[in-house]
Amino acid sequence: MSSSYNVQHAPVGAFASFTLGSVNRRGGFASQVGRPGGSNVYIGYREGNGQFFCLPYFETSSTPGSEVPFGVTLTYDTQMRRVFGEQDIRRELGWATDTIRAGRITFTVFSPFGAIPDPRTAPAAEVAQRCCPALIARIELDNTGRAEPMTGAFALDAPSMRDLESTSGGQLIGVAHARRWGFACRPEPGVRAFQAFSPENALEGSADRLFRLGKTGGLLIDVPPGARREVWIALGFHEAGTITTGIEARYAYTRYFRKLEDVLSHALDHREALVREAAQRDEELASSPLSPAQKWLLAQATHGYFGSTEWLDTALDDASPPAPLWVVNEGEYEMMNTFDLTIDHLFFELRYAPWVVRDVLDLYVDRYSFRDEVKRPGAPSELLPGGVSFTHDMGVSNHFSPAGDSSYERPNLDAACFSHMTHEQLTNWICCAGVYIARAGDEGFLERHRGLFAELLTSLLHRDAPEPGARTGVMSLDSNRCGTGAEITTYDSLDHSLGRARGNLYLAGKTWASYVILAHLLERCGNAAQAAESSAASQRSARAIVSAFHEPSGYIPALLDGSSMSAIIPAIEGLLYPHAMGLLDDNAAEGEHGELVRTLHRHFQAILKPGLCLFPEGGWKLSSSSDNSWMSKIALCQHIARAILKADLSDDGRHDEAHVRWQIEGSGYWAFSDQMQRGVPVGSRYYPRGVTAILWLDERSAGAKSASR
Repeated sequence: MSSSYNVQHAPVGAFASFTLGSVNRRGGFASQVGRPGGSNVYIGYREGNGQFFCLPYFETSSTPGSEVPFGVTLTYDTQMRRVFGEQDIRRELGWATDTIRAGRITFTVFSPFGAIPDPRTAPAAEVAQRCCPALIARIELDNTGRAEPMTGAFALDAPSMRDLESTSGGQLIGVAHARRWGFACRPEPGVRAFQAFSPENALEGSADRLFRLGKTGGLLIDVPPGARREVWIALGFHEAGTITTGIEARYAYTRYFRKLEDVLSHALDHREALVREAAQRDEELASSPLSPAQKWLLAQATHGYFGSTEWLDTALDDASPPAPLWVVNEGEYEMMNTFDLTIDHLFFELRYAPWVVRDVLDLYVDRYSFRDEVKRPGAPSELLPGGVSFTHDMGVSNHFSPAGDSSYERPNLDAACFSHMTHEQLTNWICCAGVYIARAGDEGFLERHRGLFAELLTSLLHRDAPEPGARTGVMSLDSNRCGTGAEITTYDSLDHSLGRARGNLYLAGKTWASYVILAHLLERCGNAAQAAESSAASQRSARAIVSAFHEPSGYIPALLDGSSMSAIIPAIEGLLYPHAMGLLDDNAAEGEHGELVRTLHRHFQAILKPGLCLFPEGGWKLSSSSDNSWMSKIALCQHIARAILKADLSDDGRHDEAHVRWQIEGSGYWAFSDQMQRGVPVGSRYYPRGVTAILWLDERSAGAKSASR
C-alpha cells in the first residue's frame, strides 16, 4: 500500500483539520474550509552540520532561496535539503492515530475521540475536555550510534505568523497563525521556537531566532550524540465570537477556552488522557474481526467525519446555560446537516452522541419542515394535497438558510442536480427517527412527535396517489416545489437509474421501510387504525417491488415501470432501518417481509458481477449504467448484504482492496472522498459520509467469517 495519502486529523466539533501525508503536496492547518491546508509542512532533522532530511509534505515547485524577500538574497546553502522518497516512508493509520517513520524520525498525530457528552446535562469539565479544539503530536528523534548532535524540526509556512512564548508568559514554546491556529510544547531544555524565511535558514543558527517577518515558523529540537528524544506538541485551533448567520451561534469550546493559548495549554496538561483514549480506539479497531482493508477504510472515514463537524452553542454569553447546536458540514461543499448525509451518519452518531441525532431531527421539524402540494407528471398546474416534508439541508458555509428553505434545491429542473428531494427527505426523517427511538429508548422524543407521525403517514400516502384505490406503495407524484421539474434522489449526479425519484426502485425500498417504521411507531402511540393503514401501505410497497422482478435478466429494474433496465445495488438500502430497529430478525427471509427479502437477495446476487455492478478491478458499481459510485453507500450496502441478506461475499476482500486503492491512488490529496468515477474522485471530496462503515462493527458471525477470508 502506498504511504502517499492525506489524513484529515481533526478535533471534535471544530470544523478544523491538520491534514498531512500526500507526497509533494501542501497541507497543515485549515479552519472553516472544506479543503486541506495550504502550508508547506517541514518535519525532519539535521545531523551535525549536514543536510536537512525532510519528510516530503511540501510542494517542490520552488527550491529554498528561489524567493528573494525584500530583494535580499539569502546566503544559506540551497542544497542542504534532502527529501525522503515515498519508498523511505513507513506508515500506520490507526482509528485515532497516524504514525509516519523515515530515517531517524517518527512523527505521530493523535486524534482521540469517544463518547460526546450532552452539554445540557454533563459536568462542565467533561464537556470542556471533549470539545477542546486540539490534537496531540509526538516527534521522536533517534540519534543513537552517532557521534554528532542532531537537530529536529517541525515547522510550516503561513502568513501572519507570531510566537506564542511572548503571549503565554513563557509557558508555551511555539508559533501561531494570528489567533486562529498554532502549535506549541511546554518549555524544556534544547527546544526552541523560531520564525525565519525557511527551516534551513533557522537551522543555520541565526542570532535572531524569532525573526517576525519570517513566514516559516516552528520548533527546533536538540538531540545529543548517542541519545533518543521525544517531544510532545499540541496542535490547536480557536475561532472566537459568533461564527454563523441565520441562526447565531459560537463554538461550544469558547465557553471554556478564551483564546488559542488556553486551548494549547489544556491539551498539553491533559496529554496523557488524550493519548490513552486514542490508544483505546486503536486497540478497539485492531482487535475487531474486520479485514486490514476494512480497518483502513473505517479509520480514514472517521478522520474525515470529525473534520466536518461543528459543535456550536446558540447561547452567546457564558452566564446562560449551554444551548448546543450540532452541524456536520458536507465536505468540500460545506452544506450544513445535509439530510442525505444525516441518515448515513446516523449509526456512527448513535454510538458516540445520540443527543446530536435528536437535536438535528428536532431542528428539522422546528425550522426546516414545510407543507407542500403535489402534482402529476406533465401537469404542473393541477395541484393535489401533499403534506409535511423537510429540506435537503440547513444552509451552507456557516449561514443557516431561512426557515423552510435549503441552500441546494431549485425549481424547474427535470430530475437534474439541484432539484428538490422532497420525498427522499421525508423518508430520511422517518427512518432516522425510528432508529433513534429504538436505539436510544427516548420516550420523550416519541411522545413529543406523536402527532407528527400521523402527518408523515398522510404525506407519504399523498405522494403515491390522491385516490386510495390507486395507490401502489411507490412515489408517483412530485412536490409542487419542483415547479415544472421533477424530484431527484440523493444520487443526484447519477443517470436516470438512481437520479429520478418517481418510480425509483431505491426510493421504493426506503418508502417501504418508512411505512414499516411508521406502523410500529403509530402502534406504540396508541393509534391502531393508522398503524394498520401504514402496515397495509408497506405491503403495497413490497408487492410493487417484488412484482417488478424481471425474470429474463434476473433482477429488478432501476425504474419500476421498466423505462430503465439498469441494475442498482441500492435497491437493498431500505432493509437497513427496520432491521436496525429489530423489526427484521436474523431470519428475515422467513419472516413477515420474507418475500421482499428473498426477492432482493436474488436481485443482489444477480447483479454483483462484472458487466453489471462490479468494476473490472473489483470495486462495487452502484448502477450498471453509471461509472459513479459512492464509497459510503458501498459500505452501507455491504453491511446489508452480509447481515440481512446473508449473501455470499466470498470476494469481498478483493472488493475492499480496490476501494482502498480508490482512496489512496484516486483521492490521495483529498483524504476521504465519497463520489468516485472509476476510482477517481469527481466530487464529494474531503467528506464525512464514509462513517457508514461503522456498521461493519455491528456484524457478528457473517462479518467475522467475511473478514477472515
